[in-house]
Amino acid sequence: MKCSLFLYTESDSTKARRLMSYFQGRVGRISEVRNIENILVREQDFREELRDSECVVLVGTPEALSLIQNKQQEKDEDDILFDGKVMHEEFTENKELVKNRLLIVHFTERTGTDWIPKGFDENRIFHVVDGIVPPDGTPTLIHLEYRMKKILLGDDFLY
Repeated sequence: MKCSLFLYTESDSTKARRLMSYFQGRVGRISEVRNIENILVREQDFREELRDSECVVLVGTPEALSLIQNKQQEKDEDDILFDGKVMHEEFTENKELVKNRLLIVHFTERTGTDWIPKGFDENRIFHVVDGIVPPDGTPTLIHLEYRMKKILLGDDFLY
């Protein structure tokens, strides 16, 4: 089964998990929806999972983007919870990932200082106001779902 990987910091986890849960219900038949916690539980390699995931959704909050831009990690006692260093390397070097598989979600308005990967199509940035995810969705969530399905299914996708 294909994989959609959601990337977010611990401080953004409540809103991000709500978003992830919404998309589990929307694309769960065509893609397993996972996060870094799932990778840690399965003792998998984060870099490999990032490279192998068909769709990558980055929750681009100021904290997350700062960690990526500065190549820093968010850790707890035992694990790396958000690896900005690996993400920076992959988003800088893996042009196919950036061009074809990456989507960015913001919960607040973007600022001019927000880091985005070079060559990234800014039409693939979505603003989900305050991380609010109504059960019936919003036009932004419907558009994000469309983009995810287009990435996951390619030319086989008919909306």
